[in-house]
Amino acid sequence: MKSIIYGAAIIAAAIATPAIAQVEGTYGGTSADGNGLTFVVGTDPSTGDLAVTSATIFYTAPCRNSTYVLNTGWGFGLTADIKDGKVLITSNDNYFSFHISLDFASDGQSATGEIASTSPTLTPVGPKPTHALICTSPKQDLTLTLQASSDAAQTGLAFVPGKTQINLRSPRAADDSVVEASH
Repeated sequence: MKSIIYGAAIIAAAIATPAIAQVEGTYGGTSADGNGLTFVVGTDPSTGDLAVTSATIFYTAPCRNSTYVLNTGWGFGLTADIKDGKVLITSNDNYFSFHISLDFASDGQSATGEIASTSPTLTPVGPKPTHALICTSPKQDLTLTLQASSDAAQTGLAFVPGKTQINLRSPRAADDSVVEASH
């Protein structure tokens, strides 16, 4: 009798606990200040686990000891395995520092989380800047939804973790064409 009750308890617990049904694809959305974010979920070739394999992040960051506000964006490759529907991403580089937490919904169709971003910018703008400003966005909430494959913003980009990064918007170069500003 004990084994029947024990077996029934295990089945009841399994039914009551929703399984994480993570989905590969591109998740797009915004941070609380309205800036766009895109994360691509694929497979970690080393572990076979689902992982965030690239990110595109736009952000607004007030600069310390200045009235200047940096508006910029970066795209970069990474490999951050998703465990139990959650992932923490810390990406530090000469040009940016991102601290991101993502919590994917149990149906794999959306995610929520937080993001904080820091970047330097040269000042004054011109051929001979004299110093850099450190610009940091406040930690803020973000929301993402799985995009239809035709909506995937990063189709065709080949990000190589640790080797590929793209500045997506160069707000300091006023005379850049649209194409130049995206490099």
